[in-house]
Amino acid sequence: MPRIPRLSLPVLGAALVFLALAAAPALAQDASGYTQTHVEAMKNPDGKFVQDLGDRAIAVIANKKLSNAQRDAEFSKILSDCFDLKTIGRFVIGRSWRAATPAQQDEYMKLFKALVIKTYGTRMTLYTGEGFTVIGTRPESEMDTTVHSEITHPDGSAPTQIDWRVRNRDGKMGVIDVVVEGVSLSVTQRQEYAAIIQNNGGRIEPLLQEMRHELDAQPSQTAARHS
Repeated sequence: MPRIPRLSLPVLGAALVFLALAAAPALAQDASGYTQTHVEAMKNPDGKFVQDLGDRAIAVIANKKLSNAQRDAEFSKILSDCFDLKTIGRFVIGRSWRAATPAQQDEYMKLFKALVIKTYGTRMTLYTGEGFTVIGTRPESEMDTTVHSEITHPDGSAPTQIDWRVRNRDGKMGVIDVVVEGVSLSVTQRQEYAAIIQNNGGRIEPLLQEMRHELDAQPSQTAARHS
């Protein structure tokens, strides 16, 4: 099989990277520093859910006593608790999910999650003083709410707008997409995965092969064992 360009940052990894970039300011901020829009957003359960998700991720980032393996394990738990992994994974792979065998589906989801953790770990050094704040919410349907947030930058440039689509399914909330400056990371990754599958006769195996290659190409950590 011809070499395929490296896969882009998985959508969940991108979400956690944004939280990583916002780590220190969020820890230092107290209630008096919040804007009115943030206060109002915190009255919505979905807004509070995203801010709590950020605070939880930040606590892991700030704990310098954790080893790489321990940090991976903590983020793996955050992903399982706060993101609807099955919905995201199935959306990203599109109609090919139904064509895959149960064994392929299982491996795909394990690789998908492992890539998120691995990619996140390699970007920990990107932090340069950004801040993360939830600033609003918007209902999309009976189940879905968009939570608006922004990343502020220490150089005073315009904040980066990030929206989190949160789904409430049977009382359990989970992020199903992250939209950065109007661009859906799930849609972008879906297009990339679809191209790989289409370029290989509609077979999912070449995508799995490329995902395995991505894991092997990055520093070996706990997630590489698909834990």
